[in-house]
Amino acid sequence: MGKAENFNIASEQAVLFVPVKQIDEPSDPSKAPLIDKIRIAIDAIKRELKQGFHPLVSASFGKDSSVTLSLTLQAVAELQAEGFSVPTLHVLHSDTKLENVVVHAYNQSQIKALRSFSDSSGIDIKVWVASPSLSNDYLVSIIGGRTIASVGANSKCSFMMKVAPLSRLINDVLKWIAEKEGTKPKKVRALSLIGTRFDESTARDKKMTDRGESATHAVYLNTANQEYVLSPVANFTTLDVFEYIGLVRSAKISTYSNFDQLVEIYRDLNNGDCMVTAYLANKEASRPPCSARTGCWICTRVSRDESAENMLKAEDGSFAWTKPLNDLRNFIRAHHFNPQTRNWLGRSVNVERGTVTIAPNSYSPYMCMAILKMVLTIQAREFNSAWSEGREPRFVLLTIQQIIAIDVLWGRYGYHRPFEAIRQWIEIMEKGKRYRIPSVEDVPAFTERDVSFRAEAPFGDEHFNGTFSGLRNIEHAAADCESIKVLSDGTYVTDANVGDIFEVDEEGAELFWSFERDNALERITLNDAPAAVVHYFLGLGTVTLFKGGHGEVDRMLRMSNQIHRSGLRDYLHDPKKLMQILGATEAKSTATGRADEEQLALF
Repeated sequence: MGKAENFNIASEQAVLFVPVKQIDEPSDPSKAPLIDKIRIAIDAIKRELKQGFHPLVSASFGKDSSVTLSLTLQAVAELQAEGFSVPTLHVLHSDTKLENVVVHAYNQSQIKALRSFSDSSGIDIKVWVASPSLSNDYLVSIIGGRTIASVGANSKCSFMMKVAPLSRLINDVLKWIAEKEGTKPKKVRALSLIGTRFDESTARDKKMTDRGESATHAVYLNTANQEYVLSPVANFTTLDVFEYIGLVRSAKISTYSNFDQLVEIYRDLNNGDCMVTAYLANKEASRPPCSARTGCWICTRVSRDESAENMLKAEDGSFAWTKPLNDLRNFIRAHHFNPQTRNWLGRSVNVERGTVTIAPNSYSPYMCMAILKMVLTIQAREFNSAWSEGREPRFVLLTIQQIIAIDVLWGRYGYHRPFEAIRQWIEIMEKGKRYRIPSVEDVPAFTERDVSFRAEAPFGDEHFNGTFSGLRNIEHAAADCESIKVLSDGTYVTDANVGDIFEVDEEGAELFWSFERDNALERITLNDAPAAVVHYFLGLGTVTLFKGGHGEVDRMLRMSNQIHRSGLRDYLHDPKKLMQILGATEAKSTATGRADEEQLALF
């Protein structure tokens, strides 16, 4: 480690940095002294910025990205001291909305510290936060019956909550830069500075090598964003990262944070062991499969959330309030392959054969309702605790917009009567009803074998393709005020607001909640099917469909209305009953699992 006297102060406001000197790149960069690695990283960043790149730093505020951000700030400070006009430093952070709630609070504190540092140092920093839209809202999708939780190798959750939002955010950053420069986004030369290291793992080493990542030169990746990437800490070992953090904590390097909270977070996640001790003892809490530092509180890709469990072991009980979230995660994980928690009706009709697949799909209406009740109970208890203690809630799991989105999805899939999610909100959040999270200790070890049943059944009656069986608002038509849109196949549908994504307008949701909610729940209508709630919110303009989505919504509402007419809703969890009602031939396999009626009653 470099001695303290090797570090000098550029100015009272600027970061501390190593002396500017020429460093020849060593033959084996990973074995160079840390002081040289720091200098090489700073010089590499400076060299690329002088080529006209706009810097974008991806920051999770874990140890690697924090060091990368600190090095970038040092490089920018040096360039400014040399009289070079550095463009805005863009810091990109991903907020999945489901991050470990303690880590989420830490991340918010780091964003606040970074903005404060920008003001005091004179470095122009713009923080961007990527969050999933309702189209990719993981919790809404699970509760709404759109998707199941990701288990094992299934990485759909990572794409929904991180990849897609970050990709959209980068486009927004490029548009912002382009507008400021008076050019086009494709003309912007953006440099992504990321905290990947060869030393992390064999898999990471291979991936970085295949991509050609380098600590000293920007690598062009022919992606949709025409991206250049630089990995300043690529050659840092894990111990180098720890040592750098130690230099910051001992005030030998000054940056946007003193990293004390960072060390505390790792200690809490590792059952009280400091990050270095845990690493040397190979006790560091296992990373989730998405490579996030801790993962989301709802992550089911791992059998156990060790980091969350370690926090619950704290002797002072300081994290006891997070236990309900971990209990709910365990409940979802334990019942993932429980056949009676799944919806067995396929979501498309084979037009040639007039049949539908009988196979495990998303979670059943019972399971989705159970999760909603538990989520709202956890949220209500946190809100009440915050109110009694005179503080802000430590987390918000579902908002009004998300509740409306869940109701729309339930209507789309024929799951529950109109406005049922809103009714549950009122009962739990406003009237004080509470639901327990069932223990999973005695739950059988369900596996994929328990949901291996596959069959086909006839589907659709004489009304399936009827005029008002899909995306047609019968009430608007009866009042002669329906706006009609004709699809490419000649189908007539009710027109609706469209946008780039499925969305619930925030202002529209608030207006509905304040002035129309009670009327909506009490109204008498021509249509009492689950699909009616979709027509209602589309007609109100509160919900926006994605462009080109009219046809898909029409198709799904035909399925939803058929489920309602056929009385299938209460049996979507029971494949044999579905086949009986639909008149299907008895299938050879009847391996539908071991859940009994008592277990089903939990939902």
